[in-house]
Amino acid sequence: MVSEQKTHIKKGLIIALVLILVDIVLQVTHQKFQPWVNYLNIAILLIGVVVSVNIKEAETNNKVIFSNLFGYGFKVSVVTVCILFIYSILSVYLFFPGFIYDLYNQNILAAQKINGYNAATAVSNKAMAMKVMRISLLSAVVMFNLAIGITGALAGAIIRLLREQKNQL
Repeated sequence: MVSEQKTHIKKGLIIALVLILVDIVLQVTHQKFQPWVNYLNIAILLIGVVVSVNIKEAETNNKVIFSNLFGYGFKVSVVTVCILFIYSILSVYLFFPGFIYDLYNQNILAAQKINGYNAATAVSNKAMAMKVMRISLLSAVVMFNLAIGITGALAGAIIRLLREQKNQL
């Protein structure tokens, strides 16, 4: 019974590990700034949570209601986000600190295209910009991934509800 109650932790851990491995590969291969990277991360998280909810339904022999499945998917999402947040802190400050500098340089290049760009101001504000980018990145990891995870939990529960209605017909 205890192992059944902790399956959301195992599933969240597996999803987070896949996302972390993908991030490490992208960092090492310098592909992190490619436009398709966000879609890949969204797909992994969304599909992972939906599959987790469907596995939970199969484990309980289809005797789970919508709210329980949504709650289960939410728990899987929270576990995943917590692990990703810890990894992101380690990544930004320890494993890949150069990522923030690369992000800063990309933002400077984009700012140079805007009228009124002042190079002296950009250089003088670099330290503050780096702090803001770190905090924004860590906040985005939590909020964005939690929103995607909740969407996956909702989608998984809706899929179960639609499957149940189809079986009743």
